[in-house]
Amino acid sequence: MYKIIAVLSLLLVVSPTYAQGLDAKQIYFGGGIGLNDADFGDDATGFQLFAGLPLPVKMNKGTLLAEIGYMDSGDFERNLPFFGTVSADAKGFWGTAVVSFPLQDNIDVLGRIGLDIGDDDGLMFGAGVGFKIAEKMDIRVEYVIRDNIDSLQANLVIRQ
Repeated sequence: MYKIIAVLSLLLVVSPTYAQGLDAKQIYFGGGIGLNDADFGDDATGFQLFAGLPLPVKMNKGTLLAEIGYMDSGDFERNLPFFGTVSADAKGFWGTAVVSFPLQDNIDVLGRIGLDIGDDDGLMFGAGVGFKIAEKMDIRVEYVIRDNIDSLQANLVIRQ
């Protein structure tokens, strides 16, 4: 229940800011694959989908972004004596604040912190690099840490 209250509180704080100056052309979308490692030692390949937009916060050279998304870890499989192959996965929604700073014309460094409200709920944070490959398209490589699952992700970001 506290997760729902936290998300609703965040929306109430951010909503008035956007009511005055939200430009739908600033919304971007992305998705990609994640190589996931669970705390219990198994690996799986999954995917994530997300959307985001810049927040109207003044920063020197950086940009503050808000992102929401969905992650599916893929199936973690383990052979257990007497039980055979056991499969598990983690799915769920997340929301993060992302800070992006340009290193060069086509390269950004980014960091994120937020909440996962799915099967692996709790705090999540990460860091990575974004590469601009076209005027409205980036590739991001990030390492994201959650409570039980760490992910090395490759994502395609498309801006309008």
